[in-house]
Amino acid sequence: MSGVSTSRRKDFIGFLFVAFMFVGMGIGLLFDNVAPGLFVGMGLGFLAMAVADALIKEPVTEGSQTPKLESHFEAGGILGTLVLILLGLGFIFGGLSVIIGFEINWRIFGGGFIILFGIWFLLIALKKLKLVK
Repeated sequence: MSGVSTSRRKDFIGFLFVAFMFVGMGIGLLFDNVAPGLFVGMGLGFLAMAVADALIKEPVTEGSQTPKLESHFEAGGILGTLVLILLGLGFIFGGLSVIIGFEINWRIFGGGFIILFGIWFLLIALKKLKLVK
């Protein structure tokens, strides 16, 4: 083993989101369009998180009798990665649509998008509750 604990191996992934968010916000400031720059940066951050999470596999600890099972709802699972990709594409599409002036009914699109995101968090919370009991 490399000496890197499995709990710390993917810790940097959250920093990818923050880094892209600030880069997007900075580019938006340079072009006097902060919100679209921020949205595109956040979208790229979500995509970077999905890619890094899919590529980095956490090894099973040595001496463990049970194999590591990945959840389909959490980061690293199929649905978790899919949600991150959809979030990324949604934010990129939203930011670019503001820049190019593409009209979207944001109340319906944004509301539905946020509801789906909330349901994903609820599923993760319910799964965590089952593990705690």
